[in-house]
Amino acid sequence: MTDFLVGDAHQLSQVLEAVAKKDPQRFARLALRFPEGTHRYYFDAVLRAVGEAGVRTDTLLELCLKCHGLPGRPCGSWLCGAVGRVAERDLPAELFDMVCWYATEDPDPEHETWREESGNGNYLYGGEPFSAGINSTRGRAALAIADLIFPRKARVGAFLPTLERLVDDPSLAVRSCAARALVATMIHDKDLAVGLFVRLCEGADDALLGTEFVERFLRYATDTHFSELKSILERMLASADQAAVAVGARQSCAAALDVGAAKSIAEDCLKGDEVRRAAAAEVFAAYLGIARYRSVCEEGLIDLFGDDAEEVRHAAARCFSRLRDDELGDYRDLVRAFADSRAFDTEHGLLLGALQMTTARMPDESCLACERFLEVVGEDAANIQLRAAADVSKALEILVRSYNQSRDPTLQARCLDLFDRIAEFGVYQVRGAFEQYER
Repeated sequence: MTDFLVGDAHQLSQVLEAVAKKDPQRFARLALRFPEGTHRYYFDAVLRAVGEAGVRTDTLLELCLKCHGLPGRPCGSWLCGAVGRVAERDLPAELFDMVCWYATEDPDPEHETWREESGNGNYLYGGEPFSAGINSTRGRAALAIADLIFPRKARVGAFLPTLERLVDDPSLAVRSCAARALVATMIHDKDLAVGLFVRLCEGADDALLGTEFVERFLRYATDTHFSELKSILERMLASADQAAVAVGARQSCAAALDVGAAKSIAEDCLKGDEVRRAAAAEVFAAYLGIARYRSVCEEGLIDLFGDDAEEVRHAAARCFSRLRDDELGDYRDLVRAFADSRAFDTEHGLLLGALQMTTARMPDESCLACERFLEVVGEDAANIQLRAAADVSKALEILVRSYNQSRDPTLQARCLDLFDRIAEFGVYQVRGAFEQYER
């Protein structure tokens, strides 16, 4: 006799969920017959199964009406999640009405749990509003509304009264989820979305300004609505909340690539503190591969390769991890500038990794990078307890390729000299590299 049906309501509901996923239509119909007083966990389990595996729309409506009618309406989060999962379908208005009710009327969250200490010196949900929001009922409803708006422009009007209440929600956690619904709205009506976004940010704690979908909204809106959003960006940059500062700096610098009015703010970021400069470096690294931004980004990155702050240099060096296939070959001057910069001393692994993976023929730049690598790490290349030992294998592979790709005797001699130096340090991989020469 097995004991898989032994446990409390939480444990048994997990068993129910696993079984229901295999035949969701059957178990959704079964849930309609659950007797009064059935623990909410069992309804939640079926809603989760239905959300993942799917059922007919009429069955989903019946199940949601059943759960919505339970005393205290305890199943809002999973009900909204199940509705959001079928957003591409034609859906009855009753499902929208239920989601709107949970978005505006459910009492959860009653307070900002993400501000509470967890007992070990940290904060619940990492001290992050959005993480708390997705674990609350009103927050989950806001995310479901986003899912429902994305595919259908006509739904914007249906959800507008609810959106207007969500942007004024007293909880920052819920507002951070509502920002995603505004991103969805922006696809269909950008002017409306920007107006609601300004309301969302007004009167809210600066912690909201550093959240994921606030930044995503700004990323898509500043190029066309910079004047309406400028004051919010300036507020971010003046904030004591470092996450808000970083978002404001990133999106100001990104806007400056297209919007002339944003350039003075971006220039201030480049002259600002470490957080602002690192944010600028992230933008230059992210937009480097776009042709119309290349010169600005390349110039900015070269300057930031020599920044005093290691975090800024690291953010700038990450540009190399974004280049795929033969793209690195288009940035030979950038590679050389990096190899000769202060950033190379600590971030050489990023360039070596890019040179190892590129399909471009770059023997000169590769040899230069390997020479600088040995200058920086020296005998540490043979110490397997240090990161340099991992990078030396990349350098050896790059040297083999450089030697084979070049027909320049001078460059080939430089490669051989580097092999000798690595061998002198006692790096054991050299023997295997020489075997590749012989092939």
